[in-house]
Amino acid sequence: MIIRQAAERVVLVGPGPGLLHAAVVAGLDVWVVSDPAARPPDAPFPIGLPPQRILRADFGDAAALRALLADTVLRHGIGHVLYLASDLASGLGSGAAAAAEDVLRDLAAPRPGPAGGLPDAVAVRRVLNQSRTSAVRAEEARTVAEARALAEDFPLPVVIKSADESGCWWTVPVHDRPGLDRWAEQALSARHRAPYLVEELLTGSKFHVETITVDGMHLVAGITPEGGATPLPEAERAGVRATVRALLDLVGYECGTTRTDVLVGARGSRIAAAVEPGRDRRRDGPSRAAAATGSERGTDR
Repeated sequence: MIIRQAAERVVLVGPGPGLLHAAVVAGLDVWVVSDPAARPPDAPFPIGLPPQRILRADFGDAAALRALLADTVLRHGIGHVLYLASDLASGLGSGAAAAAEDVLRDLAAPRPGPAGGLPDAVAVRRVLNQSRTSAVRAEEARTVAEARALAEDFPLPVVIKSADESGCWWTVPVHDRPGLDRWAEQALSARHRAPYLVEELLTGSKFHVETITVDGMHLVAGITPEGGATPLPEAERAGVRATVRALLDLVGYECGTTRTDVLVGARGSRIAAAVEPGRDRRRDGPSRAAAATGSERGTDR
């Protein structure tokens, strides 16, 4: 999450080494707030910061965290307060994490809000395919029947993405005709609405890519292997970073935190899904291992 002000100074809240490294390498002017319970007081940070820029707070005490952040932002004219949800997960319970988000939301209230968020799954795929960036076979449908016919023509297996009445997106891998029948029945009973997106089922090694964007500058804070994938050599990591940054540039993403699921195989780096943690209104379909990303791990053909 990012709180925008006017400057390029930043406060990093509970940063992991990936976020801290990305912010410093990007040339941002960095302050850090850490939780002594999650990090021993004498533990050095991997990048040497002046001691006066390393602040400590009990992340379980929302009032204390609020006061420290507000004082630091005002005292130093700091432009952004940044954190990755994954960095805070190990140090905060869900209730404390929600309290921290409330603190940041309060600080942001009197200031201009961030630029619009990521578009929905259909718009993301449309932008990627039109630009030939991470292009995959995909077709849009206006009805369940049309989506079903498209899925049969691909051929199976495919991934079908659609939103229910509450605006939650469902991503469902469909491997065979019975699975397609189940998807159609579920989509009708849950009153999913158009458009429906039918995509080829991506294969390859899966990676979660976490980014933070500040004034249109995309910082890649981590590339995490998933499902037994092996870490990538630097040349392929560079390709993943370039693909994710291209997506964020194409959709005009200016400020915020994103998590992008990328499949790496013989056809290079391809994006399966992109979300903003905290704004994620997406649900897994019946196969939880694949549904969240519209992908399967395996050999790209």
